[in-house]
Amino acid sequence: MIEEFDNTPEEENEDEELFRDKIFDNDFEQTELDTSEKKFSIDSNFAEKTLDDKIDESMFNRTIEEFIKDNYRLSTLNTRNEDGSFPKINKSEINEIYRSVTEAMPYIPKIEVFSIVTSIYDISPEKFYESLSNTFKTELITELKSRGYLKNLKSLF
Repeated sequence: MIEEFDNTPEEENEDEELFRDKIFDNDFEQTELDTSEKKFSIDSNFAEKTLDDKIDESMFNRTIEEFIKDNYRLSTLNTRNEDGSFPKINKSEINEIYRSVTEAMPYIPKIEVFSIVTSIYDISPEKFYESLSNTFKTELITELKSRGYLKNLKSLF
């Protein structure tokens, strides 16, 4: 026994709406425009860097970049391979990079070294931090606490 189903025009329209291709069936006349007013506020803890801080930061950045370029071992870790990709940097190499820079330039705050090195090597700060030895992590946390960033955070040190 074969049953026939008759679709009403409403059901056919619903089916068409479900299977409407948004790329090929787009007439580009219907736009979804959100004209509601956007409001935002700056976090009260945000403080813009002073001119001295900006100058120091650019000097630190330039100094570390030159140090890495002049150091053959560190520069090879940031040089493209023949296929155009960058070499994978493992935990020991991350520690080597960080140690080399902090030992060569002890006058640069470790937080700035951390920030600049992660940007030069294009490594996520989370991965970089996780790869650091406990000694380096302790140094970073101690420096952050001395600047007042981790006041309310309980830690072992």
